[in-house]
Amino acid sequence: MRQDMMEDECRRDIVESKDPDADQPRALTYDEKKAAEAAFRGESFNPAWSAAAAKVYAGIVAAMDNMQTTELTDSEVATECIAW
Repeated sequence: MRQDMMEDECRRDIVESKDPDADQPRALTYDEKKAAEAAFRGESFNPAWSAAAAKVYAGIVAAMDNMQTTELTDSEVATECIAW
């Protein structure tokens, strides 16, 4: 698991290093905002949105999945500690 995380981090660094404007914050476009709203609401992705909107949507969904997994793992550990 840790190895996968490190490989993903390396890939992300390589992709970001190719874009000189990656560190510059910018306002989201209309479809990026719609994609973000849909991701937070648990709604499906609209294929008419741009590739940038797809990245926004996928990033939010992945982060939310990661948070839920972490919360489940933490609560399982707490339950096991209480049971002993």
